[in-house]
Amino acid sequence: MFNRETNPLEISIVITPAEIRDKAKRLYPQAVDAWLNNTESSRYPWRIPANLELSDNRSENARNVPQLRSESKETIGYGYSIQWERRKSPKHGQNDFAVGIYFESPMDLLKLAGKQTEFKALQRQVQILGERIPELQPWIRTSWRKLLELNALGALIEVTLYLKRNPRPGCFVRELPLAIPTKCVHDNSALLTEWLNIVLPPGTIDCDCNPKNFEQRFGFRAFRKHVLMRILDPALQSELGLYTAELSLPPQSIPNLPIEQAIVVIVENRINLLTLPEIERGLAFFGEGKGVTQLFHIPWLHNQPILYWGDLDVQGFEILALLRRHYPNTQSILMNMQTILDVEHLATDGTGHRPVVPSELNEFEAEAFLYLREHNLRIEQEHLMQTYVDASFSATKQYSRRL
Repeated sequence: MFNRETNPLEISIVITPAEIRDKAKRLYPQAVDAWLNNTESSRYPWRIPANLELSDNRSENARNVPQLRSESKETIGYGYSIQWERRKSPKHGQNDFAVGIYFESPMDLLKLAGKQTEFKALQRQVQILGERIPELQPWIRTSWRKLLELNALGALIEVTLYLKRNPRPGCFVRELPLAIPTKCVHDNSALLTEWLNIVLPPGTIDCDCNPKNFEQRFGFRAFRKHVLMRILDPALQSELGLYTAELSLPPQSIPNLPIEQAIVVIVENRINLLTLPEIERGLAFFGEGKGVTQLFHIPWLHNQPILYWGDLDVQGFEILALLRRHYPNTQSILMNMQTILDVEHLATDGTGHRPVVPSELNEFEAEAFLYLREHNLRIEQEHLMQTYVDASFSATKQYSRRL
């Protein structure tokens, strides 16, 4: 009649009503799973694992056993039921002994756990979602807890159904022709991603992007992070028809610039970008550390000399190696032992990171890398005096003569 289970937390006295209530709360998720999987009929009556051996202390038994009965279903009309067995014990005499604690029905468990209101709300959510988007039935069975946290179920269903009819809409989320607060789309993008991964045809999902990039994954327009760029030659600025030397462009637009001959400088620090000296045929990008990867899809960069100036620490050289891996025409500037020795008094402690020497570094860069690594040094590029920087960049005239 009962589901036999062992109790990993046996007690030496009769189980108390409070302990049974705690067990009901812990069993609640299993009760929901049984309901969702239509296995309730095999689950109830649901025996509660418990050690029902009486204590050797008679006064303790006299207190606990009546309390167990007084808060059971036979007394208050819901909750746990007790299976009694009349027998004679050498220790306790002729008495009714509790030999089983169980829930007769789902409602008994839910009411005792204090979950009946939550469960009714969940039932409504499950019914609505299952009827509107049947494909999500498997998701509901495994992820129903997420429905309890939703207060915008209807809006999210409308978004999902719209994208099912109109995949990759090419608009901003706020432009969806739906009478919903579009902020809820951004607030629930992780859950929507789970739904859309199930509902949409695979060919309409960009699986190559970061899974957290909701807009790109499902074909929405989105704000594109810009790259700060500066033209270092007034003549080149005029040639390009630009009214300003400082530009902020999305990476996707940079390939459209008609650059044929230029010296390209990439720096790690924004202020250093803005204080670079004039360089004939020069233009510069703010690489923003490992954000330099934003520049990896600009065809004309393969045909120009590239100078990279990063911080003097192992991370700066790792970024140099990353850039050179993509653009072999990259050379470093102000990233050698001479520069380190000239400005070592400006150094601070590094991160302690001890990576191997990147294979893309030349022998002079590798020497500087090893020195910085072994001494755990970091010299931020913005600490270098401007006169020192200007003198170093004056040597770039050699590149101008080659153009």
